[in-house]
Amino acid sequence: MRKFIVTSLRYVSVVLVVSAVTKVAIAGQAKTAQVTNNTAFTMTECYASPSDAGNWDMSKNLLAGQTVAPGQAATLTIADDLVDCQYDLMAVLYGVAEHAYQYQVDVCNGGSWSIQ
Repeated sequence: MRKFIVTSLRYVSVVLVVSAVTKVAIAGQAKTAQVTNNTAFTMTECYASPSDAGNWDMSKNLLAGQTVAPGQAATLTIADDLVDCQYDLMAVLYGVAEHAYQYQVDVCNGGSWSIQ
């Protein structure tokens, strides 16, 4: 019985170490999303929050003072230390006082969003 417990603890330790290394690797990789503005309005702001956050993080405009005109595209970079890959995106469209939303974008694998 004692040998079984020691062996089991050894396997659990290996799983925990591999899990920790994987999370560090995800946190260190670039997280991006390609956004294409297919509306008649200019996108002036864009925000991202982890999909499981429950609220919007409005502290950082991912466009950083730039805009995305109708028909243009931009690559958004999410620079945080979180291990999340699924993000919800919110764009502000100038001239219509509306927001566009896209949920569950995989930013670890270069997700994309075409705003219609």
